[in-house]
Amino acid sequence: MAFVATKESGFRIVMIDDFKIPRGAILITGWHGLGEVGFLSTAHLVRTLDAERVGFIKSDMLPLFVSMENERLVLPFEIYSYEEKNMIFFVPRFQPHQSEQWGFIEKLADWIVEQQFGEVLLLGGLDASFKEDEEEMRCVPTEAYKDKLDKWSIPILEEGLFVAGPLALMLAELEIQGAPGMGILTYATRGRPDPRSAATMLEKINEVFGVKADTDQLIEESKEIEKLEKMRKSIEADTDPSQMYL
Repeated sequence: MAFVATKESGFRIVMIDDFKIPRGAILITGWHGLGEVGFLSTAHLVRTLDAERVGFIKSDMLPLFVSMENERLVLPFEIYSYEEKNMIFFVPRFQPHQSEQWGFIEKLADWIVEQQFGEVLLLGGLDASFKEDEEEMRCVPTEAYKDKLDKWSIPILEEGLFVAGPLALMLAELEIQGAPGMGILTYATRGRPDPRSAATMLEKINEVFGVKADTDQLIEESKEIEKLEKMRKSIEADTDPSQMYL
């Protein structure tokens, strides 16, 4: 393994077998924001495209958790490659610790610029209560990405609405450094994971890049979550004191 340090800090990118990022690659990532759309979409792309794990990120406040997936140990921050389409995925299974989010995102953006990615796609959710038309998503491009917008056919986020969290920090850093990045936000339900919204995201990525990320599992997960949500609301209504008397 090779250690790639960006600035003098506890932030390190560890590449397996000296893996080199192909110049002009597409970086895709998503965080645990509204509906967990970004993380669900990115993690499912990695699974369904059978991407290869090629690296990890270490930081000063690395979450103290690991888990198993497909009989293999998985770490909090992992990097995957899908060589067929020159795609790199960064999968953050946790948010960076609040106290180091600015530094983490800044150093990640530095690395992105150093590696000369052709485009950076930041996946996330947008509160469905703001939806006013038939469009399923909005985008937030950096100035350097605007010449690539036509292939997406996604409306730009309306003025007055805000992007928040690590996705917002990343967009700000990419804009400051003149990198070609875009936030893609699908409308999602607040307060619970929304796999249906993540499936909408994957369908658009399939369309634009000609990949075949299967969304059936996400749709099934969405149906199950929606069923549980209806049951929860029904139980809450049944136990609501205001509903006990006529």
